[in-house]
Order: sequence, then C-alpha cells, then structure tokens
Amino acid sequence: MTEEGKEIHIYCDGKELPLVPFVSKLFYDTLAAMTGGLKGAEDARTVTITLTKPRAKD
Repeated sequence: MTEEGKEIHIYCDGKELPLVPFVSKLFYDTLAAMTGGLKGAEDARTVTITLTKPRAKD
C-alpha cells in the first residue's frame, strides 16, 4: 500500500497472494472499517482473520 504504516497480506493455503495497490487498499479499508466497530477492536493494531471453507463433497 502507498499509505505509510498500512499493510495487508493475504495467504491461501500458506501462499501469499500478490495484490495490486487498488485491491490492497480496498481489502485494508473494508476490513479496518468492519472490525474497527467491534467491541474490543477499537484500538487494535493487528487484526487476524482466518476463513476456512468446508471440504468439497465427493
């Protein structure tokens, strides 16, 4: 990201995904806004979100 101090890293199965600046800013700003209003997260410096999808059915 171009804004100093703001970072976002997205990993899928342990592999970091490359993000263009627009997508990086979009994810960062969206997640920061969504989590910033949660009780206990107002002043958080680091936010970790893990998504786990169910396995595909055979």
